[in-house]
Amino acid sequence: MRRSWCKDVQLASMMERMDEEFRALVQKEDPQMHAVIARHPSLHLPSPRPSFEALVRIVGGQQLSVKAAATVVSRVEAALDGQVTPQQVLAAGPDVLRRAGLSGAKSRSVLAIAQFAGADAVCLERLLETPWVDARAILLKINGIGPWTVDMYAMFGLGMADVFSSGDLGLRVAMETHLNLSPKQKPAVYDQRALSWRPYRTLASLHLWHSLKPASERFVD
Repeated sequence: MRRSWCKDVQLASMMERMDEEFRALVQKEDPQMHAVIARHPSLHLPSPRPSFEALVRIVGGQQLSVKAAATVVSRVEAALDGQVTPQQVLAAGPDVLRRAGLSGAKSRSVLAIAQFAGADAVCLERLLETPWVDARAILLKINGIGPWTVDMYAMFGLGMADVFSSGDLGLRVAMETHLNLSPKQKPAVYDQRALSWRPYRTLASLHLWHSLKPASERFVD
């Protein structure tokens, strides 16, 4: 218990330091972005959750609003009796997943992930120990897993600090709104604009998403 508490303190300290370093970086390199984050409290990187369940949640939320994604994921969890494991998914099959609200394509993707993980869901955790270029290639081979899903898993599953997803509509809208980018540019334009935020592009993404929330929700944990 004490060891876990110490790790939590160390993680919190590291996140505070990263936030301070990121703010100093954009204040120097990107005044427009600094104006965006100056309106927000500290936003920390998500703690790594390199699990089968985390990847299923991300797939379930593909191309949905946050609210709609939460509803679908909740229904899937209920359909699996709260046990979002490879074994439970494979036992349930595609019909159960579709009745819970997943599209046919998402159901096939979740089943493919379950088959990849098999009886050893820890294999997803081992991606933390794999060079990212290799880990990304492994994930992209799974049916239904595309660049956006891999980027979200890198952020929220693996807790990587320097990830930017130009395929994310919310990030593009936030950049167009706050950073004076013309709408509907090619992905390379957004990627290029984000280069000045390295090595903290995940933190930058969190701030951009946060900027799209209604004012009444921006400072709610």
